[in-house]
Amino acid sequence: MSEKTAGRTREKWVDDVKVIACILVVLGHFFQSMTKANILPENDLYGWFNTTIYYFHVPLFFICSGYLYQKYSKVNSVGSWCKNVAKKALALGVPYATFTTATWVLKKVFSSSVNDQIGGLGNTLLLHPTAPYWYLYALFFIFLVTPTFSSVKSAAVGLIVALAAKVLILTGGGYSVYAVSTVLSNEIWFVIGMSICSFNVQLKGRKIQGTIFGLLFVILSIVVYTAKISGSAISFAIGLLACVAVIMMVAGFEEKFGRGMKLLAKYTMPIFLMHTLFAAPLRSILMKIGIENAVIHVVLGLVISFAGPIIAAWIMKKTKWLEFFLYPNKFVKVNVILLNKASKKYL
Repeated sequence: MSEKTAGRTREKWVDDVKVIACILVVLGHFFQSMTKANILPENDLYGWFNTTIYYFHVPLFFICSGYLYQKYSKVNSVGSWCKNVAKKALALGVPYATFTTATWVLKKVFSSSVNDQIGGLGNTLLLHPTAPYWYLYALFFIFLVTPTFSSVKSAAVGLIVALAAKVLILTGGGYSVYAVSTVLSNEIWFVIGMSICSFNVQLKGRKIQGTIFGLLFVILSIVVYTAKISGSAISFAIGLLACVAVIMMVAGFEEKFGRGMKLLAKYTMPIFLMHTLFAAPLRSILMKIGIENAVIHVVLGLVISFAGPIIAAWIMKKTKWLEFFLYPNKFVKVNVILLNKASKKYL
């Protein structure tokens, strides 16, 4: 979920998968807030949709991040590890701290009408991150403990280790510290993404298989929901099937996606970070002025969830210092280049 980097070739299937994941994250948070506020009914359709998307929408982000990490990074020494940690601390830490703080402030300001109360700022930032920013928190710790693979053999070993970590979580271990549990739980998705790159998995030309997997996923998700089957192992298996289906279908049909997908691909990071900052206050304001019509809430809420962050990101881009809070590495990099030019000028 970052802007185009010089020297890199855009991975269209990665961009498109992130767009789909981002849309599902927004819809998940939005409809949760609508049902918790009693604006929309909590019926079986909502229950199935809400349960189903949580199997795979954030795992898709981890897979994409793992793929790009393996493809464009080389972290296999103490020096490269230190450099990578510093880079990720800036790239993830600044937006994480900025938008977690903004969310914390808004929840305190609108405390009488928010669906979920929030704890202290220090606790929220350091120990128990709030949605959706827990993803950035988890991703940083995953980068902290994951080197890049130097060979197919090391990728296979990495997969085994990540799967063992997932088994530990599925069997009830590793829950005492949130940072530890979130790494153990999500490392497997990140390593799957790395492995797609390491094994040079050919994703294009598999849209038929992807469609079959997709239909199978939908059927299984309905069966699991209606039969009230639960369990972390079931969730992981269904999530894995869904991720495979989405990636195969997106890679197979990527030429069919139009300008809308391309536009959203440019703004997945801002939308992910800011959608709740626009939707939640709007919902609170509408309710305070007595507007409870579900259609109005849904239409305005969905529009502002996407349009608000896009407009905000455009304004931030025009105001360079504000863009730092979205893409700090870009800001710092630009200043390093300017500093180098300035030093040469006076030599």
